[in-house]
Amino acid sequence: MSKTVGIIGLGLLGGSLAKALKAYTDYEVVGYARRQEVCDAAIQDGVVKAAWTEVEPLIENSDIVVFSLPPDTNARLFTEMAHLFRPGQVVTDVSSAKENFVRAVYDSIPKGTIFVSVHPMAGSEKGGYEVSHKNLFKGMGWIVLEDKASDVYNEEVAQELAEMGRAVGSRIEFVDIYAHDAYLAMVSHMPHLLASILTQVSGGDELGELRMKLSAGGFRDCTRVAGGLPSMWREIIYGNRHNVIEGLSQIESEIKRVKEILSQEDEGQALESYLERGREIRGKLPYLTGQIKNS
Repeated sequence: MSKTVGIIGLGLLGGSLAKALKAYTDYEVVGYARRQEVCDAAIQDGVVKAAWTEVEPLIENSDIVVFSLPPDTNARLFTEMAHLFRPGQVVTDVSSAKENFVRAVYDSIPKGTIFVSVHPMAGSEKGGYEVSHKNLFKGMGWIVLEDKASDVYNEEVAQELAEMGRAVGSRIEFVDIYAHDAYLAMVSHMPHLLASILTQVSGGDELGELRMKLSAGGFRDCTRVAGGLPSMWREIIYGNRHNVIEGLSQIESEIKRVKEILSQEDEGQALESYLERGREIRGKLPYLTGQIKNS
């Protein structure tokens, strides 16, 4: 018999996961959404076999429960609903920041319930079920969080969730659960904040609209993620703020270094070397993320 995956939150990530599982696996899928019209749309699309505006029936009817709301919302909801989980049932989540949700799970999870966290490295500055799609995860990272010292972690379930990621087209990475948030602060959360900083420095005063009229692809690429949903990113960044602050401190040090380079009277030779170093590091990204295979 196929297992049933219950997805709490049918927004961009949760809705896309539901569509991908329906399209590429034999999992049955059920869903929860706050609004009845989202439940109705997912049922009408054939993405889920059932959907509710209450969480309790989803937990009752699922073998694997995926928390796909913002991190702090996930944590509060799990704490409220923890007593409903049963032995052998699997809890996972797709949160971008893990600390608060992991703490809530470890504080409240019933004996015998299994918890393995995952993080699909996919998304968009847009949100909602209406922009979700089955191929969101293709070619993207799918991080499986390991905590082998925990009584609620299960290696077989970790492998099953890794296979789920492979089935929807992702490349798999295994990362220690306590290292995850520091890594993501540097490559996701702090860059999002920098995009917002750049938009406000460039476009937030009386000359901002004129400057932005003169911008081209570079400015658009650098600031794209600043268009993300502020309420969601507030939870992600604030929940991981100690790691983001560390990242910003490193940025401050690097800005000081660049200012010193620009102050040199060397016709820009140090600057060119600095830019070449950045180019070399950036050039590795397609290989490291699997977009280009090493020969």
